[in-house]
Amino acid sequence: MQQNDLEKFILDNRDAFDDARPSLKLWAAIEKDLNEEEAPSHAMRNRRPWYQVAATVLILLTAGGFGGAFLTQQTQQPTAQTLIEDVAPEFAEMEQYYNQRIKENYARLTTHTQDPEIDADLQQLDNAMAELREDLTNAPSGREEMIVQQLIESYRLKLQILERILERIENIDNSITTPDNNSNETSI
Repeated sequence: MQQNDLEKFILDNRDAFDDARPSLKLWAAIEKDLNEEEAPSHAMRNRRPWYQVAATVLILLTAGGFGGAFLTQQTQQPTAQTLIEDVAPEFAEMEQYYNQRIKENYARLTTHTQDPEIDADLQQLDNAMAELREDLTNAPSGREEMIVQQLIESYRLKLQILERILERIENIDNSITTPDNNSNETSI
């Protein structure tokens, strides 16, 4: 018999196939087998929530432990100020001195001129110092002292820039108010 013959046979005798019904004994046996299979899984379902709760608690405790350890490690990382105090205890005093001198010179400068380029240059120095402080917290061991020295040098540089600008402005102002006796020209 070929496949086409089989199909033809099934189509011709379809009514005979549709008439056949399983006996009630067969259905009873199937139901009994199904009930027996459900019983063990029903017992497992009663245990599953206990295992699920235990697994969930275990996962939460583990995640909490790792999270707590991570947060503890993050809070124990020293700040830039703490590192500076450890590397150069005199830094706070130097910083206060430089900030005071810078403030005084900037106040003197603003009485002479309000140049946005000077303000922009000073802001760039402030940004560089902020970056140095940030670099200090991420610096490898042994490089902290070099970064603190660069920070001190930045304060010196800022003060020197202000002093040079003030010196030039005050020299120009003095040469304008007291002209040279030998010449009518003013030099800058």
